Amino acid sequence: TTSSSRITAGDTELSHNLNIYPNPTRGIFNISFISDKIDNLSVTVVDAFGKKIVQEIKDEYIGEYTKKVDLSTYPKGVYMVQIRTADSFVSKRVVIQ
Repeated sequence: TTSSSRITAGDTELSHNLNIYPNPTRGIFNISFISDKIDNLSVTVVDAFGKKIVQEIKDEYIGEYTKKVDLSTYPKGVYMVQIRTADSFVSKRVVIQ
């Protein structure tokens, strides 16, 4: 699906709201969510060893966020997508086949 997920400050259900699709993937996937309030956030993709592969910082961001990520040149395996705001953090796995 291409619907966005909502991320709100202090939301304990953040891990259920972040939308990563398709998952598993052959290397190209989308990250999608909606920020309901102005916030500074970072979107990071790390490999199984914690090495940053992709990082994007958004200052005073509000609204729908969608990003296409291409990891097709990276090894197959499990990667983590991490969204961090001032008072929230969510991490979700994406599998590269």
